[in-house]
Amino acid sequence: MMEFAPKGKATSTTMELAGRRKKHTSWPDGSEMIEEYDIASARLVLRKIRSKSKLGKLSDWKVLLGEAEVKNFDPGRDLIASSNKNPQFIQQDTRTHFQWRIRNIPYDRSVYQLSIDHNRQQIVLRTTNKKYFKRIDVPSMKALGIKLSDKPLSYTHSNETLILQYKKPQKVIEAEIDNSKSEVASTGDKPTKEGSSECKQQ
Repeated sequence: MMEFAPKGKATSTTMELAGRRKKHTSWPDGSEMIEEYDIASARLVLRKIRSKSKLGKLSDWKVLLGEAEVKNFDPGRDLIASSNKNPQFIQQDTRTHFQWRIRNIPYDRSVYQLSIDHNRQQIVLRTTNKKYFKRIDVPSMKALGIKLSDKPLSYTHSNETLILQYKKPQKVIEAEIDNSKSEVASTGDKPTKEGSSECKQQ
């Protein structure tokens, strides 16, 4: 798992475009984070991060929430094209649930085993045919000191897509609403116009 521990004082640039408020945060050590909020619902729809190695090389963007942009294969630069048949893990939360989608996973519903590792506080997905295994952290729960439990966890499978859901505790919902509204309203009484931006220190 990519380690993301930025150092120094963050600088943020914000912009409103096509109904979304986009926030780009950077740190002196080269770490970056991009977040996008839907202005109408004040919901976070995308979060991605990248950082520099000890040699100063920027990593690829890692999407923590939302769907990554589709990267077209460039025969002049890329050695191989990634297969669109490989399982794709995407987090797409709703207001009331943490939600993870795994596409291109065609096994029968009975093959999947979903559980909570209470010691490590992770959601664990495995298949009885040993073709797929995944541990899932839920940082929002850890940040608020709330332990995972078995009852809120569920899953469905359709059209080669497995959807995992964990019902958010009310404390998480309230914290996310407060944070999202604060981010969307942070430009003050005069919202930033589409295509313009602002910088501020945090």
